[in-house]
Amino acid sequence: MTARTILAGLALTIIVWTTMANIALAQKIEADLTTHAIRVETDFSGEKVALFGAVTGGDVDGSNMRPDIIIVVRGPKETINVRRKRRIAGIWINADGLTFKDVPGYYTTLTNRPISEIASFFTLGELGIGVSSVKSGLFIASAKESRIDSVDYIEAIVRILKRDKLYREADGGITFIGRHLFRAEFELPATVPIGDYEADVYLFRNEKLISQYTTGLAVEKQGVEQWIYSLAHEQPFLYGILSVLAAMAAGLAASAIFRKK
Repeated sequence: MTARTILAGLALTIIVWTTMANIALAQKIEADLTTHAIRVETDFSGEKVALFGAVTGGDVDGSNMRPDIIIVVRGPKETINVRRKRRIAGIWINADGLTFKDVPGYYTTLTNRPISEIASFFTLGELGIGVSSVKSGLFIASAKESRIDSVDYIEAIVRILKRDKLYREADGGITFIGRHLFRAEFELPATVPIGDYEADVYLFRNEKLISQYTTGLAVEKQGVEQWIYSLAHEQPFLYGILSVLAAMAAGLAASAIFRKK
């Protein structure tokens, strides 16, 4: 094999890889939700929301390798207080506690195949994708503010939120429709936090992020629930007074009813 042949082969390889990279970079992802507003009323028992999307640009149909997609739905951030129970003199009481700020009140990830096969742990952590990334962020934040080991507290938060269906990881939760159209569905339980949500859609190829798209969703209270919610958050003192008066009125009414009987 001559030097000229070797150089020609290397040049061809470089051209092929460059072409493939340009095709991947030219690809983009677009998506939208079936609804952008969820109205929470008295009889709200949860709702499922579908997300549809497409991979556009590049040689989508000419490649035998289907791109990978990760969807992350994040809810409003909350402050959560966690306390450890201790048994003292036979009685369980609240002891040591930690306060965690900026905890996503809702967090769901959906993928077309196992997330560990789509991107490395480092890449996922850098992008803040996955419940493990949420745990890492909480641990780093708590380490700066407290000397107490926060691992058990963080595990408790995640465990409770998973139990309440507010945290979820679904490998295979994305279904392709044809070569480049896809569909996914996530559930908002009855206890879903009120506020603004973001659905981030990530497009990967060969474990590298090549496109990202974000769309929004709002969960809002309606009617009397909205009035009570706004009053409690905007005028807590007045809300407290009205709550006490309502409790007193209910007690007097119940007393009058039983007295008659």
